[in-house]
This record gives sequence, structure tokens and C-alpha cells, in this order.
Amino acid sequence: MFSLVLILLVVFAVLSLLLAAWTLFFQGYIYSEPVEAIYWRAPAAGAALTLFLAFWTVLDYRSIEKPTDEEGRYRPLHELSVRETEIYDKLTILTQDRKKVSFTRQGRQYVSKGGRPLPERPLEIIATDKAGQEHIFKPKTDEKGHFKVEDNGRLRYYEEGNPKRYMDEDYLGQITIYHFGWLVTGLMLNFGLLVVWFLCLWLLLHFQWAHALGLAFVAWLISLFMLPMLLTQAEKTRKENLSPPQTAAKIKGWNTARPSPAVCPAVAVLRPVRYAEYTARSRRAGGVNPPVDLGERGVNPPVALPGG
Repeated sequence: MFSLVLILLVVFAVLSLLLAAWTLFFQGYIYSEPVEAIYWRAPAAGAALTLFLAFWTVLDYRSIEKPTDEEGRYRPLHELSVRETEIYDKLTILTQDRKKVSFTRQGRQYVSKGGRPLPERPLEIIATDKAGQEHIFKPKTDEKGHFKVEDNGRLRYYEEGNPKRYMDEDYLGQITIYHFGWLVTGLMLNFGLLVVWFLCLWLLLHFQWAHALGLAFVAWLISLFMLPMLLTQAEKTRKENLSPPQTAAKIKGWNTARPSPAVCPAVAVLRPVRYAEYTARSRRAGGVNPPVDLGERGVNPPVALPGG
């Protein structure tokens, strides 16, 4: 997260410098003189733009819900996607002869235990998601029980209780969900950036409104093509934070695992010894006996013998 804050600070500094330099140059060329107090107007405009970009980045950052997500929901206009594809790993179908057969996804297709592919137009599909929950999909039928195809000639299987979720017969096992809220939020963010550019150039830097609108449009287009770098870094950071911590698991395994002679050769030379034998060898080696009263002279825990 610190890297994102650092990047945003760099964005603020670059925007402030560019706005100050461009305002002094362009207004000095087309107007009688540039705007006064550019020393605070340019940083104020840069701060407004950076805050909006930070808000956009946070929304896209939080839209990543699991490490397997490819990208966030709120991308620039040319990368905006409002559809979500959900793929099931297991299907149980009801065949034309009323038999239930299970299929698992292998690569891009589903195969049964015997290696058979999915049959065409089953009577019913039971899809099992990753949480183990079953979803039943059925096609529309007429009064005689015949399949009712869509206008495009394809048969659709609709989920019971939620007809907005369906599968096409050419893409069994996956559903595509259209999110109208993603579209509205994405458009507001994209065109909101244009509005912020216009207001900064018009109200803060005192360009005439026609000049401000034209310059804002050009700056907006450039921003849309530069923005993916910032959003991609935010999404990468989010995925790293959602991933399970490997370091803690390794440390825990190191503390609790019992070393084997193959991993730690020193273990192979450790053997149980009696207290008297340990004391005699320790004295001959110039060592000091441990200040412990063992009670009876039984077998001590494994220790390395000096010189042996």
C-alpha cells in the first residue's frame, strides 16, 4: 500500500509542475499575461486531480475480491467491462433417456469418468460451484414439452429461481452476468475525470471556458491511456494482500517439524547416553556439567557427545 501512496505523490508533483509550466507558456502566448499566483493555483489543481485519481484507484483496488481475479471492475473507458463470467467445475446432466451423468471440467471441455464429452441438449443441468452449492438449470419448453429456442436459434438453460442467470447451449458450464451498476460507476468515473480537468483549468488556472474545455478533453484522453499503469499496480498490490502468507507458514513448519537425519546430519550422531558416561566424557574434554539434578540415572534426552 505504501508503494501506491508513493506513486500518487509522484503523480501530484508531476501534475503540479506540468500545469504550472503549461499555464505560464500557453497563457503568455494567447493572453496578454498569464494568471497570477501560479505558485498555489497549479498545486491546487494537481491536488484536485490527484485526489480524484486516488478515489478511482481505491474503488478499483477494492473491486478485487480474490487473488484469481484478472483485473478490477473500474477500468478506463477503452478497457471497461461490465460482464462477469462464472465457470463451474462439475456438471451433472439429465440425459434424454432420463439418466444422470456427472462431468468434470478438463481444460476447456467437460468429460465423464469414461471420457465421454457432454451430449447435446440435455434435459436438465445441475452445476456445482466451488462452495459445493448446486444450481439447477432448465431450458424453456412449449406445451408439448419441446425445447423453445431463442431468436438467435440457440437453446438457453435458465437457473431455477433466478432467470437472469442462464447458459447457452454452446457454452454449457459457464454463465455470463451483466452488471448494470458496474457500467454506471465506470462511466461516472471516466467522465468525472473530464469534468475535474475542465474545472481545474477553468476555475483554478483561469483559462477561458472554451480553451479550458478543449485542453481538458486532450488531457482527459492522455490520462485515460496513462491510467491503466496506476490501476494495474493497485490491483497487483491487492492480490498480494489477499494471497495467504507463505512466510508465516514456513516459519511455523520450521518450528514444529521434526528434523530428519537427511535434512540435518547432526541428528544422526545424537544418541541416548547415561548420565555417568556423559559426565566422564565432559570432564575429560574440559567441559562443565549441566547444573541439573536428574534424580535417577536414567536415559537423558539426545545430546551430542564431546569427542565422540
